[in-house]
Amino acid sequence: MNDTRCDRAPSVTRSSGLRFLLYGHDSWGLGHLRRNLNVATALTSTFPASDALVVTGSPCSTHFSIPSNVDLVKLPAVTKGVEGRYEPRTLSCSLEGLVELRRRILLETFRAFRPHLVIVDHQVAGFKGEVLDLLREAKASGVRTILGLRDIIDSPAAVARDWSSPGCRWALCKGYDRVCVYGDETVFDSRRHYPLLSRLGDRLEFTGYVVRPEKPRRLKPLPCLRPRVLVTTGGGEDGAGRIATYLEALALGRSRWDSTILTGPLLSAREARGIKRRARPLGVVDVRRFHADLPRLLQDADAVVSMAGYNTSAEILQSGKPAVFLPRTVPRREQEIRAGHLARLGLAASLVDPKPTELLRSVEKALTKKLLPESRPRLNGRERMCEIVHKVLSPAPRRLSVSA
Repeated sequence: MNDTRCDRAPSVTRSSGLRFLLYGHDSWGLGHLRRNLNVATALTSTFPASDALVVTGSPCSTHFSIPSNVDLVKLPAVTKGVEGRYEPRTLSCSLEGLVELRRRILLETFRAFRPHLVIVDHQVAGFKGEVLDLLREAKASGVRTILGLRDIIDSPAAVARDWSSPGCRWALCKGYDRVCVYGDETVFDSRRHYPLLSRLGDRLEFTGYVVRPEKPRRLKPLPCLRPRVLVTTGGGEDGAGRIATYLEALALGRSRWDSTILTGPLLSAREARGIKRRARPLGVVDVRRFHADLPRLLQDADAVVSMAGYNTSAEILQSGKPAVFLPRTVPRREQEIRAGHLARLGLAASLVDPKPTELLRSVEKALTKKLLPESRPRLNGRERMCEIVHKVLSPAPRRLSVSA
């Protein structure tokens, strides 16, 4: 990148509100977008007259209601092909061309919006390094930067490999004023499993899990004679097999519960129609593509069958409802690791590629359990992030080195 133009960073002490730029690469699922919208909402609610701009590659960016003082910039989307390699989701250009387009959109958005703070979600250097130029320009112009990492990224070997590039190492060591782990070290201590994080010292903080505040019900729901099980697979792009196993479990005999199945908006229309056809003769099974308020559905459920993505797992912990996790193991082991740690703490059951009979027994057992104990992992990530942002934006006696 030869363009060294840097606008002077706005003063954070002036009377006008703060501006926050949040980036998420978003290839699969809904997790990064949901988390960034959650953090953006907390920031604009906490800091008066502030604005937040969320830059996302999610193909589902229009599925969520956008709160006041928050808006979105959509990057061209990527996905993973049949061989597990990234490729453009809809455009016919090369992957290299798409990454260059995304990098330019990111950089020009940063220059035009002139944020006081940039928060990067999960990908240390962005997708294929697309956020590195933005980070370097932010550091040169005095704009503060935070990296937000989910609690579990992948196996230690995979993370070490992903973080071995010079760009990632520069970003971790010098590109961010603070690194925030969106989790609780009592569940998974990232410093032990990802040694590079242990070198960050007091620049690294565990925030607790990021969840929305629970909304009190205005009206109490009518009592149900039968329990209800909620089945959800997040975005749904790779959830069809797990839903099929659940339907096979129901087909073993008349279950004593009703079911709500969220297929996910990224499941193909053909597969969604197939699931609805298979569900019709199996009792009371409500199949939906998408619901924007998963916490509300969790309140109504007596047990949950789910993949073990970050947001869904955290919201299940918040709800206190007993859960059976069906984690994926490829292309990353993140969900398998998270489900295993929560299972060892007695906070959920975890089944990797179960048979229908095994899943049926686990759901029946979950329905006999009471709510999870009050001593759950910390769920105050939103509030803690606002406190950290306040500290990061406070005047500092010195600036970090900007050399690579």
